[in-house]
Amino acid sequence: MNVLVTGATGLVGSHLTTMLLDRGDGVRALVRDPERARSLADRGAHLVSGDLRRPERLPDAVQGIDTVYHCAAQVALPYEGDRTKILQINVEGTANVLDACAKAGVRRFVMASSVAVYGETTEENVREDHPLQPSGAYAESKALAERVVGNYAGDFETVIVRPCVIYGPGDRNFLPMFFEKLPNGFLPLVSGGQQPLDMVYTSDVAQALMLAGITDDAAGEAYNVTDGQRHTVRELFELFGELSQRELRTVSVPYPLAYGFASLASAWQRFRHPGGQPLVTPESVRVLTYPHHYDISKICDELGFRPQVPIEDGMRRTVDWYLEHTQNGGSHGFEHHVR
Repeated sequence: MNVLVTGATGLVGSHLTTMLLDRGDGVRALVRDPERARSLADRGAHLVSGDLRRPERLPDAVQGIDTVYHCAAQVALPYEGDRTKILQINVEGTANVLDACAKAGVRRFVMASSVAVYGETTEENVREDHPLQPSGAYAESKALAERVVGNYAGDFETVIVRPCVIYGPGDRNFLPMFFEKLPNGFLPLVSGGQQPLDMVYTSDVAQALMLAGITDDAAGEAYNVTDGQRHTVRELFELFGELSQRELRTVSVPYPLAYGFASLASAWQRFRHPGGQPLVTPESVRVLTYPHHYDISKICDELGFRPQVPIEDGMRRTVDWYLEHTQNGGSHGFEHHVR
């Protein structure tokens, strides 16, 4: 099978590309910077230089392709990112790829979306039929992109995959927040950190995407993806502290106090360092007051998905990678990136 992976140098795209090559597919990788994708080329991927915002470069990328795995996206945490850029890449960029696919006769389009499309809900075990109520630029961009994908359902088969928080070696978003933004030794937790926060290892997301690309009955469906476990915010921070050998003293902070402090701290940080990234913001406090736990029975039952990496193993691998990477002089800044 001939496949195209967009965002092939990103956290998920790189793992997916490797899995597809191991399966024996002919893999074409759409990348902005071919130099970053040299290791994929060495393994047999055919690199195509292109940008989602430049539709004239996309027809060559999709010509002769059976299945497109759309992993490219502007990733941002609640307090990050330029809204215009996020919408351009995640919505307009997706529309550009879809248009090229329709003209090239692609058979199936698999999109990596996000559980963020469900928004801030008080429910747990959220299923795929839950209303989409996104809050924030990133979540809104993913919901809008899903709507655009739906407009092409008559042209080819479409599948939506909605992962929760993704982590793993190569992560430039979630883990750096732990290392660089948390104060050493003291960790305030909103309402005690008892809210669930689902996580999933990057190779498990790649597995889910691959299954979505080859399972006939997946056409027209959407699927949640997590590691199948329930973790609280407190448990995740405690595990991180243990694996990174940091002694974290936690203290429960009531929501009103946490929100007020975050508002003042964020305003002061932006006044002192315009363009900088505050340690805590009202948005991040608000997000952590809601449960983030999602039902994955649908993808398990229909696609045979089975999470392979429990949080203890995945976090250990990720922490080890991060420490080795930074100790070897690699860049470890908390950064925006396109995955």
